Amino acid sequence: MNTANPFASAAPLLWTQSKSMSRQYLLKSGDTLIGNLRFEKASGSRASAEVGSQRWTFKREGFFHPRVTVRAPDSDVNVAVFHPQWSSGGNLDFLDGHQLRWCCTNFWGSHWAFVHTDNRPSILFSHHEGILKASAKLEIDPADTSLPDLPLLVVLGWYLIILSAEDAAAVIISSAVVS
Repeated sequence: MNTANPFASAAPLLWTQSKSMSRQYLLKSGDTLIGNLRFEKASGSRASAEVGSQRWTFKREGFFHPRVTVRAPDSDVNVAVFHPQWSSGGNLDFLDGHQLRWCCTNFWGSHWAFVHTDNRPSILFSHHEGILKASAKLEIDPADTSLPDLPLLVVLGWYLIILSAEDAAAVIISSAVVS
């Protein structure tokens, strides 16, 4: 995997599903693989991610007060915690106290972004749910290409989009079964 700063490249960043029905996703800058996200089981929320030389695990926890924990592999210490809001989106709280907001930026729910406290988008995900494969194009604010948290945001945003899409599909399937 490329460890140079892929976010400074002019090549577009694209998340793609490795193959249909797979829960493994690849992040590429042009033809160069720079990251991946892999869910550990066919169902469930635990996933491992890697961008360059950085690695994390993600897991959704809780029911009445859900959250997504972000940890270094083999660690019980949260690097960050995402707190979803019932309406949509949520807040990402880092161990050092800083925070970013995750929100939908269009009516159709296909554009999501991590937003700074001044409402300036840092990373925009343009999500496309195909018939067999999911993908997203990323746009990063040029002022944010050297943020230390950028690799984590790039993979966590995709993780949140995938969880949301899977939850929506489960609701549709369960309503069809009940009808």
